[in-house]
This record gives sequence, C-alpha cells and structure tokens, in this order.
Amino acid sequence: MKKLMTLFLALLVSLAVLAPSAQAADNQLEKIKEKGTLVVGTSPDFPPREFYIINDKGEKEIVGSDIALAKAIADKIGVKLELVTTDFNGVIANIQTGTVDLGISGFSWTQAREEVMDFSVGYSQETGDNGYQGLLVSKETADKFKTLDELKAANLTIGAQGGSIQYELALQATKPTNVKQYGTLDAAVLALNAGDIQAMVVSTSSAEPLVAAFDNLTILPRDAFDLDPENKYANNVIGLPKNHDNADLLKVINEVIETAIKDGTMEKWETEAKALSTKALEVE
Repeated sequence: MKKLMTLFLALLVSLAVLAPSAQAADNQLEKIKEKGTLVVGTSPDFPPREFYIINDKGEKEIVGSDIALAKAIADKIGVKLELVTTDFNGVIANIQTGTVDLGISGFSWTQAREEVMDFSVGYSQETGDNGYQGLLVSKETADKFKTLDELKAANLTIGAQGGSIQYELALQATKPTNVKQYGTLDAAVLALNAGDIQAMVVSTSSAEPLVAAFDNLTILPRDAFDLDPENKYANNVIGLPKNHDNADLLKVINEVIETAIKDGTMEKWETEAKALSTKALEVE
C-alpha cells in the first residue's frame, strides 16, 4: 500500500511539473517570442490598408495603415515582422490552418468568419467621414442611375474581390449571375476599366485613391448607394487562428490598437497611407 501511495504522489508531482510547460507550449504569444518572428498574412492589393510601392531603393515594399499596425504589434512583442502575401481568400485560409500567427487585411466581422477565427477589437471604422461600402463605376455609367433599384434593374455586371465582404454585398446588390469575382482588387479595377464589368463593390476608402488615379472613375453617392447602411461590416479587425491559446496574444494586440486609437497614431497611419497610396497609383 505504501508503494502504491508513493507512486501516486510521484505521479501528482510529475503532472504538476509538466502542466505549466504544456500550457506554455500552447501559448501563442510565447511561441512567437520563442521563434522571434510574428508571421502575418495579408493581401497587399487594398490601398490604403496594404499595398505595394517602389521604395527609395527601387525595391517593391508592402506598406499601408494595416502594415504599420502589424509592425507596432511585432515591436510591442519584441520580435521581427514577417509578411506572408496571398490573395484575400488565401489570407483567410492561412489563418484557418494556422500557417500565420494572424491575418490583417481590412477584415470585417462576419458570423461565418467568427466560427473559424478569433478577432481583435476593432481598429478602423468604415463609417462617417471614413467612408462606406459603395460602388465604383465609370463616370459614363454614373450618369445613368439615381437609385440602387435602377441599377439593379439594369442587370449590370458587378465585380468584387472573392471572399470579401464586398463580394457578399455584390450578391445582394444584383442577381448572383451578374456578379464576377476577382482574386485581387487590382484585377477587378482592370476589368472595370476594360468594360468587362460595369461596377465594383468597394470600401470607399480604398476607392478614393483609384478615383484620384483614374479620371474616368467615380464613386456613386452615399445617400442612394450605401450597400451597408446599418454599418454591419464597418469595423476592421485582426483575425487569429481559432482553437489556439490566443488570450495573451490578443491582450497585446488589443492594447496596441487601443493605445494607437487613443493617442492619434492610428489616424496618423491612415492619413499617411492614403497620401502614399494616391501617389503610388499616380506613378503606375
């Protein structure tokens, strides 16, 4: 009996010793610190959030307000930032599989996404002066419609980026057979300019640099063509793999976001990114 009691006590001690180390092994923040890099998924075709520029060294570089936020999170943790670039659907897939530590690509909350990923607090709202979910069209097309019902009745072909909120809104704005999805925002813009589609569903903050760069494009007015009038999808969030121990990592992320909003850094990042995205498109 004494031997059994001794073995039982030894087992309890070993479990007590192993439990903290097992917990640490599952802690995402500790894993990131251990490897020394924060791996972030993004789709760099969404100015001013994330996009390419040619920097002073003549090299392609990914910049934008989302990228500035990602760098601030990496700095707060004390690690290097590593960007993994794919199309938008690829970012979501990489979050789901845990290929990346987090994804930042102008995400909005949806019920479907919440089922497969964890979210940070919101960091940028597409409301008020910051814009809305609307329609980018040629100026020639804009003159033909005064209401969304008129546009729907015209059976226009509407484009949007696959996997995005804008794609879901496009399906609501017209018949599904009239919607074309594109892997990147750039591809959809090319299709619009080529006349392959007659309108694009866009976040208007992303459309503003396009309007500045292309004289033939315009955004339909908010009062008649706001596709998300209740601002259901207005808030941008960061996505993390579900079923991971994200509590400590989310605490750091949310602290960075809340501080950046409070001290005006977030607004500064967005202002700088808008100016840079307009300049980048003008060069193209």
